[in-house]
Amino acid sequence: SSRIYYAGWSRSQEGKKARLSRSRAADLFFHIAVLPFRGRMRAIVQKDIKLFFRDASQWSQLFLLLALTIVYIYSFKLLPLERSPLPTIFIQNLISFLNLGMVGFVTSAVAVRFVFPAVSLEGESFWIVRSSPLPLKDLLWAKFWSSVLPLLVLAEVLIVLSNVLLKVSTLMMIIGVTTVALMTFGIAALGIGMGAIFPRFRYENVAQIPTGFGGIAYMIVTMLFIGAVITLEAWPVYRIFLSHSIGAGMGPARWAWAALSFFLVIVLNVLAVILPMKTGLKRLMAREI
Repeated sequence: SSRIYYAGWSRSQEGKKARLSRSRAADLFFHIAVLPFRGRMRAIVQKDIKLFFRDASQWSQLFLLLALTIVYIYSFKLLPLERSPLPTIFIQNLISFLNLGMVGFVTSAVAVRFVFPAVSLEGESFWIVRSSPLPLKDLLWAKFWSSVLPLLVLAEVLIVLSNVLLKVSTLMMIIGVTTVALMTFGIAALGIGMGAIFPRFRYENVAQIPTGFGGIAYMIVTMLFIGAVITLEAWPVYRIFLSHSIGAGMGPARWAWAALSFFLVIVLNVLAVILPMKTGLKRLMAREI
């Protein structure tokens, strides 16, 4: 029985002949995917993409992600907004604003599975990268950009389609798209940075990487980050929406407070990108080969 079990396990880890990955369609896909990148960064991104699609345990989860997206968007179509005692337009925009946090949480949940393990996926061959002429800074930023672009597409699809179904105002659509874009950069940078702070180069399955202390810490930090962004925007968004609804001006003082709040949101997102990336780089450089 041991021979049968070992043979079955061994074959489950193997892939079929690489007919598809070596096809012209695959070459064209990989070429288009790395077009925004240049030089060393292009080589790193192309390598990561190819390794991702070679691992069936990785790309197969895209089907679950697609199902999650469909269910998430369809749920907004089923909301009984007309039964609310409050004005429909108020409920629509309120749900749209709260949806910013939900989209952020969904994005961070996807990121902890696909972005946080990015550094650890180098595995025990990390010493080769560490001793090569390739700067670790280039490695981290290449992984950041290759992660943030797919996350950005997912997050924007969720926020735009849900807002369309809610029939929100143009103002809320602009606020939603902009806020989600900013948060996505912070979520991706936190994933790469904290993944470098808490790497796990020895693993049997990729799914084990985000289940440790680092993955839990990442989810806590991203929740605090998303909560801080929503809190900073809550008051100015409410005042701006109210002034548009009743046709009254906000006044210079309220506009100043609103501008300060949005400025703090931008500062928070910039810090969420820079600080974890710098800290992660220092931890990797201090790590012994």
